[in-house]
Amino acid sequence: MSTWEEFGDSLTATFRHVADRVFLIIASESDPARYVQFAGRPGRLDAEAPSIDVAKGADESVLAGAGWTPPGPAQPNWTSSLPLPALTDEYGALADRCVRALRDAYGIAGPDDLAYRAWRESEQMPEGETWSEECIAALDRGEDPLDLPTLGLAAN
Repeated sequence: MSTWEEFGDSLTATFRHVADRVFLIIASESDPARYVQFAGRPGRLDAEAPSIDVAKGADESVLAGAGWTPPGPAQPNWTSSLPLPALTDEYGALADRCVRALRDAYGIAGPDDLAYRAWRESEQMPEGETWSEECIAALDRGEDPLDLPTLGLAAN
């Protein structure tokens, strides 16, 4: 992958695969403290980007200008949530916010310095319920690592 625009398009397409129990971290290979991460939840996609406490020298004014929600007492990272289902334009806006974080706030030269790690956690029986052995055996066991070829990055 050669350009930030191509990466943004790939990230937009990949967001459709970050569903419930799916986690994705995209980080600089040369400085893993510069990253964006995602958590698929029922009805929403949560994104986070680290503050200067983690990503030393980051330009947090870029994060604020891109529409990230600033860190607070309960959340040390910059955040952005997208209600699901989402439109392609909404996924694109989140991808643009992430490109601006990686490129402009964290100073990553290009997508060729990025790699990802993704996984889908196992499905759990809801607390307080009792299921038969058959139902328990039918639970999704998850997948680690989770391959996301639409992202166009190397897995780490």
